Amino acid sequence: MDVQRLSSAARAMRRALVLLVIVVLVMIASNLFLATKLVSQSNQVVLVPTMVRDGMVARGTVDKGYVEALALDAVYAMYNAAPGSLDYGRQTIERLSSPADRARILARYDEIAEDMRERDISTVFYPRRIEHNFRAYEIVVSGELVTFLETTQVAREAKRILLEFRPQAGSIRLVSIGALVEAANG
Repeated sequence: MDVQRLSSAARAMRRALVLLVIVVLVMIASNLFLATKLVSQSNQVVLVPTMVRDGMVARGTVDKGYVEALALDAVYAMYNAAPGSLDYGRQTIERLSSPADRARILARYDEIAEDMRERDISTVFYPRRIEHNFRAYEIVVSGELVTFLETTQVAREAKRILLEFRPQAGSIRLVSIGALVEAANG
Protein backbone atom coordinates (compact mmCIF):
# COMPACT_ATOMS: atom_id res chain seq x y z
CA MET A 1 0.00 0.00 0.00
CA ASP A 2 2.84 2.39 0.76
CA VAL A 3 4.38 1.57 -2.60
CA GLN A 4 1.09 2.34 -4.34
CA ARG A 5 0.75 5.66 -2.53
CA LEU A 6 4.34 6.56 -3.27
CA SER A 7 3.88 5.54 -6.90
CA SER A 8 0.72 7.65 -7.31
CA ALA A 9 2.33 10.58 -5.49
CA ALA A 10 5.35 10.32 -7.82
CA ARG A 11 3.04 10.33 -10.88
CA ALA A 12 1.18 13.36 -9.55
CA MET A 13 4.48 15.08 -8.89
CA ARG A 14 5.67 14.30 -12.44
CA ARG A 15 2.40 15.65 -13.91
CA ALA A 16 2.75 18.84 -11.84
CA LEU A 17 6.38 19.19 -12.93
CA VAL A 18 5.46 18.69 -16.61
CA LEU A 19 2.66 21.25 -16.26
CA LEU A 20 5.07 23.70 -14.62
CA VAL A 21 7.63 23.20 -17.40
CA ILE A 22 4.93 23.77 -20.05
CA VAL A 23 3.76 26.98 -18.33
CA VAL A 24 7.34 28.26 -18.06
CA LEU A 25 8.02 27.44 -21.73
CA VAL A 26 4.83 29.26 -22.79
CA MET A 27 5.87 32.30 -20.73
CA ILE A 28 9.36 32.30 -22.25
CA ALA A 29 7.93 31.97 -25.77
CA SER A 30 5.48 34.84 -25.22
CA ASN A 31 8.30 37.04 -23.86
CA LEU A 32 10.40 36.23 -26.94
CA PHE A 33 7.51 37.14 -29.25
CA LEU A 34 6.92 40.42 -27.38
CA ALA A 35 10.64 41.26 -27.47
CA THR A 36 10.77 40.53 -31.20
CA LYS A 37 7.78 42.79 -31.77
CA LEU A 38 9.37 45.63 -29.79
CA VAL A 39 12.63 45.36 -31.72
CA SER A 40 11.03 45.14 -35.15
CA GLN A 41 8.32 47.77 -34.63
CA SER A 42 8.98 51.43 -35.37
CA ASN A 43 7.42 53.71 -32.77
CA GLN A 44 6.86 57.39 -33.40
CA VAL A 45 5.34 59.49 -30.67
CA VAL A 46 3.25 62.45 -31.76
CA LEU A 47 3.03 65.10 -29.10
CA VAL A 48 -0.40 66.66 -29.01
CA PRO A 49 -0.41 70.23 -27.72
CA THR A 50 -2.76 71.22 -24.95
CA MET A 51 -6.22 72.49 -25.77
CA VAL A 52 -5.97 76.28 -25.96
CA ARG A 53 -8.74 78.77 -25.33
CA ASP A 54 -8.87 82.15 -27.01
CA GLY A 55 -6.26 83.78 -24.78
CA MET A 56 -8.59 85.58 -22.38
CA VAL A 57 -7.03 86.60 -19.11
CA ALA A 58 -8.70 87.10 -15.75
CA ARG A 59 -9.42 90.75 -14.94
CA GLY A 60 -6.91 91.96 -17.53
CA THR A 61 -3.90 90.71 -15.58
CA VAL A 62 -1.19 88.99 -17.54
CA ASP A 63 1.88 87.36 -16.06
CA LYS A 64 4.98 85.84 -17.60
CA GLY A 65 3.83 82.30 -17.00
CA TYR A 66 0.60 82.90 -18.89
CA VAL A 67 2.33 84.46 -21.91
CA GLU A 68 4.90 81.66 -21.80
CA ALA A 69 2.13 79.02 -21.84
CA LEU A 70 0.48 80.69 -24.84
CA ALA A 71 3.87 80.87 -26.59
CA LEU A 72 4.51 77.16 -26.02
CA ASP A 73 1.03 76.28 -27.29
CA ALA A 74 1.68 78.33 -30.45
CA VAL A 75 5.12 76.74 -30.95
CA TYR A 76 3.70 73.24 -30.49
CA ALA A 77 0.84 73.97 -32.90
CA MET A 78 3.19 75.37 -35.55
CA TYR A 79 6.20 73.05 -35.22
CA ASN A 80 4.84 69.74 -33.81
CA ALA A 81 3.03 68.67 -36.92
CA ALA A 82 2.29 65.63 -39.01
CA PRO A 83 0.06 65.37 -42.08
CA GLY A 84 -2.72 63.94 -39.90
CA SER A 85 -2.60 66.69 -37.24
CA LEU A 86 -2.32 69.81 -39.40
CA ASP A 87 -5.97 70.79 -38.97
CA TYR A 88 -5.58 70.82 -35.19
CA GLY A 89 -2.48 73.01 -35.44
CA ARG A 90 -4.31 75.41 -37.74
CA GLN A 91 -7.25 75.68 -35.33
CA THR A 92 -4.90 76.39 -32.43
CA ILE A 93 -3.02 79.10 -34.35
CA GLU A 94 -6.37 80.57 -35.42
CA ARG A 95 -7.59 80.77 -31.81
CA LEU A 96 -4.36 82.34 -30.55
CA SER A 97 -3.74 84.89 -33.31
CA SER A 98 -4.80 88.51 -33.40
CA PRO A 99 -7.72 89.18 -35.77
CA ALA A 100 -5.66 91.77 -37.65
CA ASP A 101 -2.76 89.34 -38.18
CA ARG A 102 -4.69 86.07 -38.41
CA ALA A 103 -4.90 85.90 -42.22
CA ARG A 104 -1.14 86.45 -42.63
CA ILE A 105 -0.19 83.91 -39.94
CA LEU A 106 -2.64 81.30 -41.28
CA ALA A 107 -1.47 81.83 -44.88
CA ARG A 108 2.09 81.03 -43.77
CA TYR A 109 0.83 78.01 -41.80
CA ASP A 110 -1.10 76.76 -44.84
CA GLU A 111 2.04 77.01 -47.03
CA ILE A 112 3.98 74.89 -44.54
CA ALA A 113 1.06 72.45 -44.14
CA GLU A 114 0.72 71.91 -47.90
CA ASP A 115 4.45 71.24 -48.20
CA MET A 116 4.26 68.74 -45.32
CA ARG A 117 1.31 66.92 -46.91
CA GLU A 118 2.98 66.74 -50.31
CA ARG A 119 6.29 65.43 -48.95
CA ASP A 120 4.74 63.32 -46.14
CA ILE A 121 7.00 64.86 -43.51
CA SER A 122 6.45 65.41 -39.79
CA THR A 123 8.22 67.72 -37.38
CA VAL A 124 8.71 67.69 -33.63
CA PHE A 125 10.06 70.67 -31.69
CA TYR A 126 11.81 70.09 -28.36
CA PRO A 127 11.91 73.37 -26.41
CA ARG A 128 15.04 73.80 -24.29
CA ARG A 129 14.99 77.43 -23.16
CA ILE A 130 12.52 80.32 -23.03
CA GLU A 131 13.58 83.97 -23.02
CA HIS A 132 11.19 86.80 -22.13
CA ASN A 133 10.91 90.43 -23.10
CA PHE A 134 7.76 90.90 -21.08
CA ARG A 135 7.40 94.65 -21.70
CA ALA A 136 7.31 94.08 -25.46
CA TYR A 137 5.30 90.83 -25.14
CA GLU A 138 8.03 88.93 -26.97
CA ILE A 139 9.08 85.38 -26.24
CA VAL A 140 12.01 83.51 -27.79
CA VAL A 141 11.81 79.73 -27.53
CA SER A 142 15.07 77.90 -28.21
CA GLY A 143 15.21 74.20 -28.92
CA GLU A 144 15.65 71.48 -31.49
CA LEU A 145 13.46 70.87 -34.53
CA VAL A 146 13.50 67.24 -35.69
CA THR A 147 12.12 66.37 -39.13
CA PHE A 148 10.85 62.93 -40.09
CA LEU A 149 10.15 61.53 -43.55
CA GLU A 150 7.40 59.04 -42.81
CA THR A 151 9.02 57.42 -39.72
CA THR A 152 12.70 58.04 -40.52
CA GLN A 153 14.48 61.00 -38.92
CA VAL A 154 16.06 63.06 -41.69
CA ALA A 155 17.10 66.26 -39.92
CA ARG A 156 17.79 67.71 -36.48
CA GLU A 157 18.58 71.39 -36.16
CA ALA A 158 18.76 74.03 -33.46
CA LYS A 159 16.00 76.66 -33.78
CA ARG A 160 15.15 79.89 -32.06
CA ILE A 161 11.54 80.92 -32.54
CA LEU A 162 10.37 84.49 -31.91
CA LEU A 163 6.74 84.97 -30.89
CA GLU A 164 5.24 88.43 -30.59
CA PHE A 165 2.00 89.06 -28.74
CA ARG A 166 -0.27 92.08 -28.41
CA PRO A 167 -2.69 92.90 -25.60
CA GLN A 168 -6.12 93.28 -27.13
CA ALA A 169 -9.40 93.98 -25.33
CA GLY A 170 -8.53 92.03 -22.19
CA SER A 171 -6.75 89.21 -23.99
CA ILE A 172 -3.29 88.45 -25.35
CA ARG A 173 -3.11 87.62 -29.04
CA LEU A 174 -0.36 86.24 -31.26
CA VAL A 175 0.91 88.83 -33.76
CA SER A 176 3.75 86.87 -35.35
CA ILE A 177 5.64 83.62 -35.09
CA GLY A 178 8.79 82.69 -36.95
CA ALA A 179 12.27 81.27 -36.73
CA LEU A 180 15.07 83.68 -35.96
CA VAL A 181 17.99 83.64 -38.35
CA GLU A 182 21.22 83.84 -36.38
CA ALA A 183 23.98 86.13 -37.66
CA ALA A 184 27.12 84.21 -38.55
CA ASN A 185 29.90 84.71 -36.04
CA GLY A 186 32.98 85.66 -37.84
